[in-house]
Amino acid sequence: MEPGDFAELDYAVADGVATVTLNRPERRNAWSGRMAVEYRWALHHADTDPAVRVVVLTGAGGDFCAGAHSESLNKISDGGGSYQPEKLPLPPYPEGAPDGMRRNHVVPLLISTPVIAAIRGACAGAGFVLATYADFRFAAADARITTSFARLGLPAEYGINWLLPRQIGVTNAAILLYTAAICDGERARDLGWVQSVHAADDVLPAALEFATSLARHSSGESLRMMKRQLMVDAWGPLDEAYTRSVQDMNAALKHPDIRVGLRALKEKRLPDFLAE
Repeated sequence: MEPGDFAELDYAVADGVATVTLNRPERRNAWSGRMAVEYRWALHHADTDPAVRVVVLTGAGGDFCAGAHSESLNKISDGGGSYQPEKLPLPPYPEGAPDGMRRNHVVPLLISTPVIAAIRGACAGAGFVLATYADFRFAAADARITTSFARLGLPAEYGINWLLPRQIGVTNAAILLYTAAICDGERARDLGWVQSVHAADDVLPAALEFATSLARHSSGESLRMMKRQLMVDAWGPLDEAYTRSVQDMNAALKHPDIRVGLRALKEKRLPDFLAE
């Protein structure tokens, strides 16, 4: 599936950054099976396009993602918990992805580019899961962030029971999950889930500015290796992570990016990995 085939997402690339926009504003960007497939394809294109170094994920209109649409949840409940999976084809998992991490929602951890969620308005349920699997979260001060699950009789969905405590600690994860309280951006930052808070109109520009700076001044090869080190290697044995880091170092010493970095260091300026 190519970006031109997307019906519920927009995908655009500029200055080393792929901007992925959930585009169902009339339904507050409610998560759907079609959107999930398109998101997988968007991440695949970002991962395999050498022009992309960072991904920014946002929502059209005033919301990030209000979760699964209530009509869909009602149909699943009325059907005794059964549902029909989306039949559109999916892209392959990123090369080298461990078998145990080959899950739809885990793909943002596996791709070679950092993912930044730019959150304004509602971020609930499936939207919360989506943002949790990003590397960073920028949020509006007046965003409305909630896990939702406990108020719907649901568990923590799609592995965030594993990921969220590793991000913000068990106790803070329990606060978000057990209470399903609605947090604004400041409260979510206090709990460690959000990294940067802005006025609503400034969230996306701030995320794009940060993303562009990463794309330009941080080596794409370094980002690729570090992403895997943090999101995959760090959860395995120390000896394996250490051995692979040495292998990475030996490979990096032969990569063109090190010459760009050393030249900038010698000239006492920031490297420009997009231009050089």
